[in-house]
Amino acid sequence: MKSSLRNFWLYAMGRLVSLIGSGIQSLALSLYILDITGSGTMMGTFLIMSMLPVIILAPIAGVVGDRFNRKAIMIYMDFARGALIFFLAFLAYRNMLTLPVIYISQFAMAIMDTFFGPATSAMLPDIVPKEQLTRANSILGAINNLSYIVGPAMGGVLYPLGIGVVLILNATSFVVSGISEIFIQYKQTTERKKMSVEQFFEDLKDGFAFLKVRSDVFTVMIFLMIVDFLFIPSFIVVFPYFARTVVRFNSQQYGILNSCWIIGNLIGNLLIASFFAKRNPGRLFKFGLFGQMVPVYIFNILIFPWGVKFFGGVTWLYFVAIALPLIATGLLNAFVGTPIRVFFQKAIPTKVRSRVFSVLAVMSRLVLPLGTATYGFLVDHVPAHYLVLTALSLSLAVSVAFVVTGKLNVISGEASYA
Repeated sequence: MKSSLRNFWLYAMGRLVSLIGSGIQSLALSLYILDITGSGTMMGTFLIMSMLPVIILAPIAGVVGDRFNRKAIMIYMDFARGALIFFLAFLAYRNMLTLPVIYISQFAMAIMDTFFGPATSAMLPDIVPKEQLTRANSILGAINNLSYIVGPAMGGVLYPLGIGVVLILNATSFVVSGISEIFIQYKQTTERKKMSVEQFFEDLKDGFAFLKVRSDVFTVMIFLMIVDFLFIPSFIVVFPYFARTVVRFNSQQYGILNSCWIIGNLIGNLLIASFFAKRNPGRLFKFGLFGQMVPVYIFNILIFPWGVKFFGGVTWLYFVAIALPLIATGLLNAFVGTPIRVFFQKAIPTKVRSRVFSVLAVMSRLVLPLGTATYGFLVDHVPAHYLVLTALSLSLAVSVAFVVTGKLNVISGEASYA
């Protein structure tokens, strides 16, 4: 038990350090690109360079994660990312950090991130006992949330010191992460095979075939994709439009409101780790799933024109009234996300876990751009409050349908695995 606890904290702290470093660099490079070009298109290109490798290479990364030592992949990717960023820092100090260099290096970084992700996600159930997976996932969720808050904030503070300083700090964070991972005690549990082209495509096919055989995993993923398509764009497209264009919150207020969901999610994960880790995952899931609808409906009521008028528009009273349901939504969403991650980790055997996780990652990444584009078009033609109301009502209807028919009982083990 002591060994598994030590392994987990080495794993978790390594992730925290590298995630904070990535957050610092992402914000700093975005600011740097805006400073030298003044172009939103150029910054958008930078973001696309970060996303493309995940969609294209995730299935390949899954095969690699199931055939090679996952600990070694973690370490090599961290050291490789550290070396690349040290090189960028060198170029920055020589005034040679051009846009093409940034784009190419970001694409290379995203490739390494893509190989790092499935291997590390699949490795967690191999170093943590099954009965501790809920607590472990909630702690990792809190770590992710903390990095999303601390990383960009530190990036904004450090950027005035120079892009070179930011790059050196980020490179160092990856090296520190890699060193901490060396001390994780891990024995490869996946099958070692000589990798041929035929074997590679056979492994790739296995990842997709698993979802056909295990209808329970596929059903949960379909549910997530539908709800993500309906629900998430409300916050990443409609809410920013409402906050900045309709109500006109200032940049400080808008920035804080954007962090409210993450802060709530951090609190929710800490609550699970401290008090609810041994509770039935299915009950936690249902509590979070339907519980989060309540603050979102309150938020929806507040963004109707009469709600804005009642609180006087851009006032700190209205700001607080909007912020509280956002925090509550993030908190309750932690009770949804953690049980689902635990279900996937328990339901998917370690020999195919990286491959299946990478397929699931591609499925989730594909639905968000579609939802974002759809809501981006609709928000110019339909009032924001009606869009949120429609999205929320459809999400509730889908959730009720899946729960009532028992399709989500597998999350709590109430149904046998197929």
